[in-house]
Amino acid sequence: MLKQFCKECEILGYENNSSLERMNLLWCKDVGQYWCAVKDDKIVAVAGCHPFPEAGENAWRIMYRGCELPGNDNFKGLGKGDWNSITQREFIPLMIKWIPSKDLYITTNISNEHSNGKAARNHRLMGLLSKQKILDNIGNMLYNEVEQTVWKLNIEIYATRRERIIGRYVD
Repeated sequence: MLKQFCKECEILGYENNSSLERMNLLWCKDVGQYWCAVKDDKIVAVAGCHPFPEAGENAWRIMYRGCELPGNDNFKGLGKGDWNSITQREFIPLMIKWIPSKDLYITTNISNEHSNGKAARNHRLMGLLSKQKILDNIGNMLYNEVEQTVWKLNIEIYATRRERIIGRYVD
């Protein structure tokens, strides 16, 4: 199923998820974890996490290679500026529960577009979430030879907002 997901990502131009190698699946599973969402016996979304020592001793990078195939999520409950994808709405609580730290970070590419415009839109969305205090903009850094912005997740605000919007939060 994951290989089929990668083929669909390749067709869509989502370079970072176009193959198991580009996803760094084995490396990520060795040091962290990956999650998949399945709908009708088909993987429709993935995201991983791994230690992120560049941000701190107990830091973890979440939403690593986060990707969702279009047209697979009919959830309409989040408003403008909120996360409304499977990866962000459903995987983050699993990551919070699984990771042995509360220092969780997301990185977004500043100029390296690798997903037909989705990376740039995601970067702008993180800025909106920062204004809402769900994320804190830690600054920019060169990471894996790509200029990226580092965002720290405010778990308490994320959990409160998610619970208010969909009526539950899995701790």
